[in-house]
Amino acid sequence: MQRAVPANPLLMEANFSDRSAPIILLRPGVDGPPIFIAHGMAGSPAEFHELVEYIDTAKPIYGLQAKGNDGLEEPYDRIEDLAKYYLEAIKKIRPEGPYTLIGYSLGGLVTLEMAQRLSSDGVALLTMVESYPHSAHISLRQQLRLWLHSPKNRGVGHIQKQSPEDHRIYDSAYRAWRSYKPKFYPGKICFVRAEVITAYPDDPIAVWGKLAKEIVTRTAPGDHHEILTKNFKLLGSIISQCLAEAPETLG
Repeated sequence: MQRAVPANPLLMEANFSDRSAPIILLRPGVDGPPIFIAHGMAGSPAEFHELVEYIDTAKPIYGLQAKGNDGLEEPYDRIEDLAKYYLEAIKKIRPEGPYTLIGYSLGGLVTLEMAQRLSSDGVALLTMVESYPHSAHISLRQQLRLWLHSPKNRGVGHIQKQSPEDHRIYDSAYRAWRSYKPKFYPGKICFVRAEVITAYPDDPIAVWGKLAKEIVTRTAPGDHHEILTKNFKLLGSIISQCLAEAPETLG
């Protein structure tokens, strides 16, 4: 008999007004290995409120929320610090793996770093959605391709800044993205790329192929932002495929 997920003081169910919690319960589910999804440059899991309804799973889905969203605490400006912050919170909910991690944009790098630190506990699945390192940390050939194909006036990681807090979160996130150099990941990555290329590399395999033991790619319609804001139903279906292919023995 499956048990309902117990209440946890760290979590506020889909309560996006609580801007200090490191984790928000986006969608409840049965007890079992939960799914954790990491934010983009804006630092908020609110951007996933439509997507999670179309991820085919009975497991609970939690969103990670950046420190500093409350406007009081200082945001982290290193991927390593973000990963440590979230892992400490996650392990209060579920002390042991396996863990299922999904990261969009900047969040993909955060979940990658988390997976590196969780390898001994077991990672059921790492899914990275439109997530790339800064151009300073890709090959010269990829830098040239990026320069040739990137439309003008569409910067990487661009978001609408709605408030001073958002501006502060974005600036810290940009510094974290700019300085993070990924290391080799001895596991599998399910990578979801956007069909419409904007200011990101056009070939994820060329970027990540030598940085992971195994990588499989999926393509979602739309550009970097539209896959989440307009095509979230199809993105949810693609993520569901990745979940379905995760090893059953890990959750």
